Amino acid sequence: LFWRAPVECLESLFSNPLFHSKLDFIPCRTRLPRGATVLGTILSSDKTNITTMTGARVAHPLLLGLANIHMCTRTKLSSKAFLLTALLPIPKYLHPNQRMRGMLEDRLVHECLSIIRKPLMKAADVGIMMSDLVGNCFTPLAAYIVDTPEAAMLACVCGKTSPFTMASYLQFGDNFWHPARTRSITLGQLAGIMTMLKYDTCADSRLNGIHAPFWMDWPLADPSIFLTPESLHHWHKEFYDHNLQWCIMVIGAQELDFRFSILQPTTGYCHFSGGISKLKQVTGRGHHDIQCYIVGLISGAAPRRFVIVIRALMDLHYLAQCPAPDDNLLACIDRSLLTFHEHKDVILTLGARMGTKRPIGNWHIPKLELLQSITSSTRKVGALIQWSADATKHAHISEIKEPAWQMNNNDYDPQICRHLDREEKLRHFTIATSLKNHPTSHDPNFRTEVEEDDLDDGDEQEMNDLSPNGTARGDEPHLCCDQLFTQSQANGYCEMRFQRNSPWGGGSKTETVY
Repeated sequence: LFWRAPVECLESLFSNPLFHSKLDFIPCRTRLPRGATVLGTILSSDKTNITTMTGARVAHPLLLGLANIHMCTRTKLSSKAFLLTALLPIPKYLHPNQRMRGMLEDRLVHECLSIIRKPLMKAADVGIMMSDLVGNCFTPLAAYIVDTPEAAMLACVCGKTSPFTMASYLQFGDNFWHPARTRSITLGQLAGIMTMLKYDTCADSRLNGIHAPFWMDWPLADPSIFLTPESLHHWHKEFYDHNLQWCIMVIGAQELDFRFSILQPTTGYCHFSGGISKLKQVTGRGHHDIQCYIVGLISGAAPRRFVIVIRALMDLHYLAQCPAPDDNLLACIDRSLLTFHEHKDVILTLGARMGTKRPIGNWHIPKLELLQSITSSTRKVGALIQWSADATKHAHISEIKEPAWQMNNNDYDPQICRHLDREEKLRHFTIATSLKNHPTSHDPNFRTEVEEDDLDDGDEQEMNDLSPNGTARGDEPHLCCDQLFTQSQANGYCEMRFQRNSPWGGGSKTETVY
């Protein structure tokens, strides 16, 4: 287990000058002392492949983020708002029973998370003092971003069981929301079978054999709250695995591919010139773009009720991604979900839900049941789009895969840690030198104005000497951290302003790049 102090990671994010004007302070009015500063902790973990084609190297990173950072900044891929906190071990067990190997793996993950979260648990209980803050800081667990199998593992439930509610696989097709699987319910079930902890006993309660969940002693941590529906895995992937396959079965692969191939290419959207029925590896972007076309393409070729079903699901996916939901929008989501359940029988009637050899006559789809938790989770934790795995998946590339590609493929865990440590020191040094060279840049009211008339031929020549990434060739600029994210839309152009020290002296000057 390779890990770093999680409280230091939170403090690093909180004291980052790039985020100084992009933080929210929401005072907690209950269960915490008056005047306390709440630092919402975001965790994310998922196994990712390091090598391609050969080696079969897999890493299990644990990322940490800060919920106080504005949603627009935190979900931006270039913000680096998630830090690698731990690399969880991935051992190989020799036990012949596959179910026993799975239970041992789940127990190991919870044990590692229990070791890592101890400083956060202490800070969430009694608080902790940090630099540049006023008051005592508490670190409750705001969200845990995971896919469906890992969500079930964290909720201590076995397969074919909802990690959010008390529903089992026989109830996944119900048109109503089942009671939430709260912290007290799970801990009560564990306490009842603690004296006779056996796999069969746990299976009767739909538990996976975890006797000490990592969130058990974490104040205010409730799986029914910090586990939320996630757009990338629970909506986009569900659409591609199920909804799109229904459309292929009803319309036919050849007809649907033809309709996709004759679409006019649109800037900003994928163009599927060869159709979509034979696609092997599709990213979340591809899932998103197919959903934009699907309702219009099946209209006229599929029965009317089937089109209503698909449109209801697309409306639900679209509305659930709203960054500022209100009661009216949540009511529309409930209506769309109700419309789907009213007409979903047409899918079974048409034989669209097909298995490997024969049609399937049930609704044992875990991600279908998770749609019932959209409105309840939104009321608890806010807009669900902010808990998307897009940013954390991209962080796997910058924090895990790119460092691994630069090493000799031996002892990759410690090499990744050394590489990231050096990169972080260089990044902090760059920020420190920028603040030293531009002491007024920390003032939020500090802005530099550049008039177009002031740009002479010499300035235009300097702008032409900039490399594509905005760096002057032969001279590394010192970016003003206060203006690093300053962008404006004017006349259809994206304007970015930064300050650069002149290599010939004379102080710094401000340049504008379009």
